[in-house]
Amino acid sequence: MQRLPLTYIRPGMKTFEEVVDPSGRVLCGKGVVITEDMLKRFQELGVSYVTVEGTPVVLPWEKTLEEELKELEARFEGIEEENLLQIKELIKELLFEKFKFSRPE
Repeated sequence: MQRLPLTYIRPGMKTFEEVVDPSGRVLCGKGVVITEDMLKRFQELGVSYVTVEGTPVVLPWEKTLEEELKELEARFEGIEEENLLQIKELIKELLFEKFKFSRPE
């Protein structure tokens, strides 16, 4: 699943959960294929985000696992203190878990 700003939603994407407006009114259910008309309606009713199935969009501010690991290595470069190296390994494990659940199925 991926929660996306409405501007990234395209017809043909499938909702992962109900789409609600700012008042809490349900506009469409889970598992619905989004149409162009639905997108217009969501925009008119002030919907900002929609959660869709899969991860169909790579957002410009998201980094790949490889980029995250490279950045982590750079930050810990030259560090030899054991406790800090353990923290680095914990962060690395968290990154692997994050990407395990956030990448396309």
